[in-house]
Amino acid sequence: MTLLQDVSIVIPNWNGEKLLAEFLPSILQAAKYYKQNYSARVEIIIVDDGSTDNSVNWLKKNYSTEIKLVEQKVNSGFSQTANKGFQTAQYPIIFLLNNDIRVEETAIAPLAKHFNDKNLFGVCSKAYRLESDLFDGAGKLGKFHRGHWHIFVNYDIFPTKLPKESPQFYSFIASGGYSAFDRAKLLQLGGFCSLLNPFYWEDAELCYRAWKRGWKIHYEPNSVVYHRSSATIGKKVPAKQVQIISERNRLLMHWINLHDSVWFASHCFWVLLKLFQALIKLDLAYWQSVLAAFRLLPKALKLRKQELLETKTSDREIVSIFSKLSENSWLMVIHNPTDYYNYIKVKQELEQKNQLNSLEQI
Repeated sequence: MTLLQDVSIVIPNWNGEKLLAEFLPSILQAAKYYKQNYSARVEIIIVDDGSTDNSVNWLKKNYSTEIKLVEQKVNSGFSQTANKGFQTAQYPIIFLLNNDIRVEETAIAPLAKHFNDKNLFGVCSKAYRLESDLFDGAGKLGKFHRGHWHIFVNYDIFPTKLPKESPQFYSFIASGGYSAFDRAKLLQLGGFCSLLNPFYWEDAELCYRAWKRGWKIHYEPNSVVYHRSSATIGKKVPAKQVQIISERNRLLMHWINLHDSVWFASHCFWVLLKLFQALIKLDLAYWQSVLAAFRLLPKALKLRKQELLETKTSDREIVSIFSKLSENSWLMVIHNPTDYYNYIKVKQELEQKNQLNSLEQI
């Protein structure tokens, strides 16, 4: 029996009684499977963020012995709720999950195996989108273009084309919805940045800081989950407000962590250009995002100063990692649904060819 490290599963929740009823059983089953097959301990921590539905009472009635419930009386947003879970967790690996995630029974062990690498910060699962034949997320490539990081382009692998010495699948982001983290490193970074409250880009900013500290983030295609996207925020905040907060946080991530002087100058130029374009188009949302970010600029600059002291890997070195990764023939970059369907087609053709070659050798 392979021995793996103990795991704390952390699930932030806000008004998610129906989601928990649907998805929590799969998490309990995955935890049970991991404990039985890898002789490890698992705890499940649900941090309730001031829910106004029956979430808390429902959890106490149905799962009082299976989970550890942490109640926040005041709603504080995803970042601070997740941070409370990180602080509560006892075990060296934290598996952070949204409350709208269904987990395959075998999903935990493939993630846990990565943590033998002392330089690892986090590892993300492969996520499929529920009620769809598309996937929600895989490995994420990082690219700096027109003054901004572009970090949401997916890639996936062709297992039959991998070299004998299996390479490492890096990811710029370990999604806050379905990823595992090294608890000690997570706490060292202070968890999600409170400046990005209440939601969005907090996982990207956290992972950017981790890369700058010289740590690594991996993608694990054998850990599979299923995601019902935006099931919580979509019913809580108007779409325009979500757009403003998201763009504000994207800017703050750059202002805190983008340290290359030439690239930072480029970033400032493109922000000014986008402000001018938004003025012509009467796009008030972008102006609101920038103004909201400027109100937090003194705090962002203070954090920037702190991060500059801790930086071990440059922005250009991070770009180089993903530029080299994307050149490999055993992966395919996926920009859109058409690319994804092409990936599935090529993957199946390669697997069929590999099976035929195996039969011919018998």
